[in-house]
Amino acid sequence: MRRADLAQFVDALAGPVDHFAREAGLRLVLLINRSGQVLAQRGFARALDVMAVASLGAGIHASSQALAELIGEAGFQHLHQGGTASQVFIGPFRTPAEDLIAIAVFGEDSSIGLVQLFFTAFVGEVAALPGWKEARPTSDARAFERDLEAGLENVFGA
Repeated sequence: MRRADLAQFVDALAGPVDHFAREAGLRLVLLINRSGQVLAQRGFARALDVMAVASLGAGIHASSQALAELIGEAGFQHLHQGGTASQVFIGPFRTPAEDLIAIAVFGEDSSIGLVQLFFTAFVGEVAALPGWKEARPTSDARAFERDLEAGLENVFGA
């Protein structure tokens, strides 16, 4: 997403991200685009952690997409890694404006079923936002890195 569009989109995403985090019992939630540009976050205290999770999440999504295509599928609905103390959910979804990826971390006080349920509601909330209903121009190669950094700056107010 272009730097010029970020402030409008980041502000609009705050409500749906807060609602998703609260209702699903998430410890951390990050919303990125396919390039790893940060659009929203809740629960992270350090920008470095956000950047690490954003880049890893984008890479995991790209790898899983390639694997799905190799086995003849269009893609995976979501990815889930269960653990004893924490679990991770990666949910990609499409809007007319841009393909997005939600990365959520949750613990024993939630469940994968609950996260899936509220993820579906979250996708609907984002899709209903005014700016997400139409295609948006993307960054060119020269502006790509600057636009990635702008996403983090908008989320952390740096």
